[in-house]
Amino acid sequence: MDYEYTVGILGLKIKSTSSMAKCISIVRKYNPISMADIKSTIESGNYIFTTTVISHSGVRTLRKCYDELVKSGADVEIFERGKPITRELVSNLISSHRQTEREVRAQVDAEVAAEEESG
Repeated sequence: MDYEYTVGILGLKIKSTSSMAKCISIVRKYNPISMADIKSTIESGNYIFTTTVISHSGVRTLRKCYDELVKSGADVEIFERGKPITRELVSNLISSHRQTEREVRAQVDAEVAAEEESG
């Protein structure tokens, strides 16, 4: 089975751009590969950035890269498990990660307080 479909991979593809140089410059901030490799990746229609859905920092970075590319005039598409998704779904995923972090932190704090009271 393909790794992308079992783990839940998010990826960015640049469909078109009026300025390849701007796109390469932006992508290099988030993906430290050579300019030639970035150009080749864009031209071949492959993912220019990927992350797993469970990586909070990776998902935030993906959204930031997407936003910068769109602002530069590029036509960018986000994929999850190989299917196109919206920026809004990525933002919802980030919100879900934040909520989970808050819940875990509250649960740990409650357990620590309970141990201190009984200790």
